[in-house]
Amino acid sequence: MSEQLPAEHTPEQNKEKKSGSLVAWLSMLLNLLLAAAIALVLYWVWPQWSGMQQRQQQLTEQQQLSQSAAQQQQQEFSQSLEQQLAGLKTELAETSALLQQQQLQLQALQQDQQKQLSSSTAWALWQSQQLVQLAGQKIWLEQDIPAALRVLVGAEEQLSQQQDPAFVPLRQAMLSDIQALQQLQLPPISSIQLDLAQLRQLVHNLPLRQSEPVLQQVADTTSAQDWQGRFWQQWGTFWGSLVQVRPTAPEDLAVLSAEQQLSLRNTLTQQLLLAELAAVKYQNEPYQAALQQAMDSLQRYFRPTDSQVQQIAERLTKLSVQSVVLPAPSRLQSAEVLKELKVTEKGL
Repeated sequence: MSEQLPAEHTPEQNKEKKSGSLVAWLSMLLNLLLAAAIALVLYWVWPQWSGMQQRQQQLTEQQQLSQSAAQQQQQEFSQSLEQQLAGLKTELAETSALLQQQQLQLQALQQDQQKQLSSSTAWALWQSQQLVQLAGQKIWLEQDIPAALRVLVGAEEQLSQQQDPAFVPLRQAMLSDIQALQQLQLPPISSIQLDLAQLRQLVHNLPLRQSEPVLQQVADTTSAQDWQGRFWQQWGTFWGSLVQVRPTAPEDLAVLSAEQQLSLRNTLTQQLLLAELAAVKYQNEPYQAALQQAMDSLQRYFRPTDSQVQQIAERLTKLSVQSVVLPAPSRLQSAEVLKELKVTEKGL
């Protein structure tokens, strides 16, 4: 029995075997290239993605710190404003009580003096003394120069009716005081108060510095011929709103809530109100400080590109240039003359 020899591979079988080996090597090579590409992408992209996550976390922490600082500053300013308003109310109440007490004393003194006075000259001098004292109170206590001027003019007219030569020095002193008061350049308090009141009314309509959607209304038309133009106009508006390049500010990172918006507007309104109260009382330093705080709040929290915000900033700058110091005289010459005449209760 003869041995059976193994069958030799045909050329077709050898070709198929080589083709299968080549496909296997190509598949292995593609897998290696794909693994290398994935590793390369992860090598370059992972650090960038991690850096972006860290920057986003830092921005979020900075925003929280900024909001906390703004809230704390607002609370401190509100407390300071409440304290100042309470002090102002107390001061006004004390001033009113003092004036009432002085008026009561003056009425009682007038009643007593009218009973005791027998000479028209002594009565005229006593009345002039009271009027000069009242003019001094109007100047230094009430800070009302026009009222003090009216009081002195009335006192001089009453003395002129006496036609007594003894009153000439006193009348000359009163005329000097009247002329000095008329030459005073008083700050325009009514104009300043009106401007600040108008600004307070505009605060609630000012746009805040934050990302807010801009709604554009397209007018409806009944014409069917311009539909293509309106389509491309809306398409351009939509495409332009997708990509907007602008610098990022801490205030733009999140849209403020309604409570935060109201709080910022109330803060600016309170600052303007404080400036108005300081101007009415001729307190220049608190007036300038309140205006500076209002300008800082306007620049920090409200949109600087808005025309109304820019106009309010210009008006605040003009108001800060003005001074509200009362140019009151240090003394009245008529009061010095009355002291020399020694018009006292005992002398009367």
